[in-house]
This record gives sequence, C-alpha cells and structure tokens, in this order.
Amino acid sequence: MSAGLPEGALAVLPRGARDLLPGAARRRRALTEALLAGFDRWGYDPVVTPAIEYFAVFGRWLAERERQRCVRFIEAGSGELVTLRSDITPQIARLAEQQLRERLAAGEAVRLCYAADVVRLSEGTREQAERHQVGVELLGDDAPEADAELILLADEALRAAGVTAATIEVADVGIARGVFERLPSCDVEALHGLLARKDAGGVARFAAGLALGEAPRRWLGLLCELFGAPGILGHVPADIRARWPWLAERLARLEATLAVVEARAPELHARLVVDLGEVRGFDYYTGLRLRAWAPGSARPLVVGGRYAGGAGFAVELDALEASLDADAVTTATRAGGVMIAIQSREPRARALAAGRAGVERAAGRRAWVQVGLSLETAQAAAAEADALVYFGADERAEIWSQRQPGAWRRAEESGA
Repeated sequence: MSAGLPEGALAVLPRGARDLLPGAARRRRALTEALLAGFDRWGYDPVVTPAIEYFAVFGRWLAERERQRCVRFIEAGSGELVTLRSDITPQIARLAEQQLRERLAAGEAVRLCYAADVVRLSEGTREQAERHQVGVELLGDDAPEADAELILLADEALRAAGVTAATIEVADVGIARGVFERLPSCDVEALHGLLARKDAGGVARFAAGLALGEAPRRWLGLLCELFGAPGILGHVPADIRARWPWLAERLARLEATLAVVEARAPELHARLVVDLGEVRGFDYYTGLRLRAWAPGSARPLVVGGRYAGGAGFAVELDALEASLDADAVTTATRAGGVMIAIQSREPRARALAAGRAGVERAAGRRAWVQVGLSLETAQAAAAEADALVYFGADERAEIWSQRQPGAWRRAEESGA
C-alpha cells in the first residue's frame, strides 16, 4: 500500500466517488444516448471538451467559493496552473470564443450538446465529487423564445428518460440580485439562506435591521411570498413595477417566456413553479434560472440558466437515476446476446467456442465465451444473456434461452 493512504484505502473509494456495476453502467449509457438523441432532434450538435483546462478559463467565470472546489495542479513543463473540468459552461464559452466567433458574429444561433463528467471537491460527506451530466448550450440567441426553448427541451428530455411529471422551477436571478444591489451594506449570504428557506419572518427581522425605504422593504417580503404557479407574476404590485423600471423589464421578459411555454405546451405550463426569490446557483447566471425536481432525489435533476452570451442546462445523471430508482422505473434491461460456454479448457474446445461466437457476431448478435463451466454455473453466469450455447464433455451444442431471468428453457441440441 502506498505511504500516506489510510488503512484499507485500497478497498474503498475517495469521498464523493462511486463505481457502477454492469447493469447500472448499461442504464447510464442508455439514458445518455436517449438524452443526446432528443437534443439532436432539436438541432443541438455534439461537442466534446477536454477533461483538463487551464485554471484561468474557470477563474474568469466562477466565484471564489467555486474556484476553491477545483482540483488544481501545475502542468509539467510549462508551470501553468491546470484544473480538472469542474463545469462545462466556461469551457463552452472558451470554445465559442476560439472557434465559433464568426458564426456568432454573423447572427447565427449555435446549438451544442455534450455528455461529460465534472469534478468538484465535495463540501460534505454525502456530496458527490464526480458528477455525470448530459446537457445543452444555446449561444447567440438572447430572446425570451430561447429561454422558453430550454424549458420545453428540459421537460422533453426528462420524459424521454422516464420522468413524466417533473416539477420545473423557473426564475430570473436578476430580480433578487437587483434588490440586493439596492440594499445598504449587509450580510447578503445570510439573506440568501433566508430566501432559500422561504423564511418570511427571518427576512422581516433582517430587513428591520437595515435602513430601508418602503419599496425595498416591501419587496424583500414579497420575494418570500411570490412563489408558485405562473399566475403569481400577476401579484406583483403595480406601484413597485412603476417605481422600478428595471424590475418591470425583468418581469415582462419572464412573462413573455412563460407565455411561449403556455402556447406550445399548456400541460407543462401548468406544472411550472415560479420563484422570484431564487438566487442560488453559479454567480455567472444573469437571467433565467432553471431547475427540475422529481421524487426520489434530494438534488435537482436539471440545473441551468442564462449567462452572458448564451443559456443552457445540464441533466444530472446521478439525480435522474435516483429518481428512476425511487419510482421503480427500469430504463435498461438485460444486456442480451448469446453466451458461448464450454465445459473443457482445452485449446481445441476454446477454438470451438470462439468459432461459434464469431458466427453469432457475424449475424449481428452480441456474443462472448466462458470456459471450464458446468451447465449450472454457465446458466448463472449468463444472467444477462438471452441465450446460452453450451458445449458439454461430448462437445455437442445445447441451446438454452431465457425470457425471464433464471427461467432457462432448452431449445435444441445439435452436433458440434
């Protein structure tokens, strides 16, 4: 064991990491492929970003708290500070600046999608350090219709993955931040926490300790109350809209976005939750904030929003899988295929099994070989297969099939 590793470290994983066994790995691949296929139908082209970046790419986008969560190291040879990918959006922004500038300058909206892992130092014992995401980025279109497209696409993606009735939260982070900018110096992080908990009493006490005018004091209270169905936007007092033109503009954009969603997907519109007090998430968000929730996961299944130059969201695969597990939804069954098993370990027997596997593969079927197994052991090992071809001591082929796991039925017997 390496010096410095705790006792038994080779038997465990670092905090925030986990393995996926074959069944779970196949399901993840199926979910990833389903999501990417859905994004492709909407015109999102795939890109792959590197697992490592110069830290400066993330330093331009992330707040200090998130910078500290980057896994950093010095690049051999150059001495430059390098980091493992902790977020996709800064990489997409770098890619756009380097390679998509002409398309964007010509007025083209660029749609990109990806499947990638991100690594962030975990802040707690239960938080995952490695996250697996499939997402989209829409660059060069800052209209309300573009925000609506992301909301519609997020819902379609979740339905394609098997989540049929997710709760989708939408917000404009510029609303709460605009209020904060007009407050006297105070503990904004504490206010964030109160709003996140919808602690109206706590917010009132917080406001009482500040020298505020009537409008800011009223609006701080309303940030806790204006949470619910899209119709909640109609509850914003007209006098506050009139007094704060910047707020009226933000609200009008959000209303325009929701109107597009309602026109195209009334059922989805009825499931939306609007939260005007939402301030959580990366500091680079400038407008729309999008999250989706479903039973079974303590974390959102979708996270995203609008930032300078574009907008996007990521489907969090770990949270998605937790929700599917809680709902007893199976999105991937047995791997299928044909296992070729032979009792003997002799070279001639191995060649016989390999030849049969080659025939199966040539016919387009998945096939693999196991040697030195009894029939009973071979059937247990072939739990993922649809069929088993077993060569016993006489090297005659017995063909078995299973429609349900463990329910083997002999189909035929033929000479080798």
